[in-house]
Amino acid sequence: MTLPLQTVAFVDDEPGILQVLRMACESCYQVIGEGRNGIEAVTLVKTLKPQVLVLDLHMPAMDGLQALRQIVPFETTAVVILTADQDPKIAREAMDLGACGYVNKPFELSQIIPMLETAWHRFQSAHHLRQEVAQLSENLETRKLLERAKGILMEQQGFTEDQAHKMLQKMSQDQGISLKEVCRSLIQIRMVLGKTAQQRKAV
Repeated sequence: MTLPLQTVAFVDDEPGILQVLRMACESCYQVIGEGRNGIEAVTLVKTLKPQVLVLDLHMPAMDGLQALRQIVPFETTAVVILTADQDPKIAREAMDLGACGYVNKPFELSQIIPMLETAWHRFQSAHHLRQEVAQLSENLETRKLLERAKGILMEQQGFTEDQAHKMLQKMSQDQGISLKEVCRSLIQIRMVLGKTAQQRKAV
């Protein structure tokens, strides 16, 4: 589900740029914070979690790329880099680090709203994709553990595959833990018992 863009923040060491950004946005969004350097940008994202942050590149104390490296892992805020630097390598580096947009100064006021909306949409799409990949990975791991656990019950208890599956589901419900954890516990117990049996034979 795509959420509408509601909160924005700006970090730039030029007061005039901050004023222009606020003027362009305050009729459409809630401007929840402003800063003058990269350190303030990181703190702002940590505490206020704006949906989109417009971040200047060249600033004192900590530049925009350094701040971007710290902000992206929070996974709360889409970052748009704003700079007068015309070097395309800088733009590529910012996007590679996780920026969702890049705008050169000077810019037109009419660019700001579309820029923010595009960055927010891109951020949400990437977030949803990461969630889907994580869920697929989780499902695959659970399936592998389930197959191993069913095999143990079929071997040790003479269950059919269907009986083993239902038994594991019942154990999950009775113990109030996930099927994945039930399977992992059973596999670990089987490994411990197997090692103990081998040690006894060796003695």
